[in-house]
Amino acid sequence: MIFVTFWENIWNGLINFFESVGEFFMTKNEQGLNMLTRIIIAIAVLVLGVILIKLFIAILKKVSGIKKGIALDMSAKSFFIGALKIALYFVLAFFIVQILGINITGAVGILSAVTVALGLALQDIIGMFASGLLIFNVKNFHTGDYIKVCNSFGTEEGKVMRISLLYTTLLNVEGQQIHIPNNNITKANVTNYTTHPSRRGVILITLTHDNDSDDVIKVFKSVAEECETVLKDPACFSYINSFNTLGVEYALRFYTENDKYWDTLFVLRKKLYETIKEHGYKIAASNAIVLDGNKEEE
Repeated sequence: MIFVTFWENIWNGLINFFESVGEFFMTKNEQGLNMLTRIIIAIAVLVLGVILIKLFIAILKKVSGIKKGIALDMSAKSFFIGALKIALYFVLAFFIVQILGINITGAVGILSAVTVALGLALQDIIGMFASGLLIFNVKNFHTGDYIKVCNSFGTEEGKVMRISLLYTTLLNVEGQQIHIPNNNITKANVTNYTTHPSRRGVILITLTHDNDSDDVIKVFKSVAEECETVLKDPACFSYINSFNTLGVEYALRFYTENDKYWDTLFVLRKKLYETIKEHGYKIAASNAIVLDGNKEEE
């Protein structure tokens, strides 16, 4: 008898459970839709919405030229397309919640508290994100520019490969990628060498006092004039930059195209070194003297 009563209670409980589930899914709301219908509609809207968003973003990327690399500034367009994609998914999620009839009043309060907590924990990341927006708005440099960034962390320079939400990526002359947080760039001194088609270079060499300064200036200038990658206009120029008890510091100033700067600099350094040896010029010694095997400054 007890065994029969036990199974009757279990059976009645299951019946009540499935009746409650059925009532939950089949009870109609003010619009005459039951939960099952709303779920089916929500799934259909979700699938269709995701397809439409992906199609819209793909068309937008194709029109803007991001995939082909023909955009004026691919990083800026990628940035805003990414932000637009996130916004569209939020709109889609809002419609799904409305279709399901879920009350989000309580969730808004929880979401606000979570947002405040995340804001405090991720303030550095938020600062990087805000700095990224500022970089796109000010437009001091673009993708493909060669820049130098000087801040409290040091100096880095290279070609701008990508400007993302949080980081700006540079490619230096050694082929290494440098990822700089955007908030470090907005607080730094940024030199953009690509603003003008040419770039000026200066090579400093200190020779002893017994060298003929007129001859040195003439020879140094001729070395630059014979270099194929040095521009004729503006013309190269050699001069005495400074002098002291150690010797005379000569400077060779030249101009070249931006993408040929480093190659030109290395070639000129080599040619100047060979020219110094060829003409018998004496390079000034440093101001270090050796005492008991240790170098000390005079």
